[in-house]
Amino acid sequence: MTEEKKLNPMKEFLNKFFDLCREYQQEIPPHKMAEVLRDYAERLDG
Repeated sequence: MTEEKKLNPMKEFLNKFFDLCREYQQEIPPHKMAEVLRDYAERLDG
């Protein structure tokens, strides 16, 4: 099994998430990304 396939789901998610953030950071300011994540977290808690 390759090293990448051995990664746990959380590590894989974070890798993909950070890749996505890097891809869009020129178009979407980091503080707006953080705002979206806070809104999402609130929905999960609510």
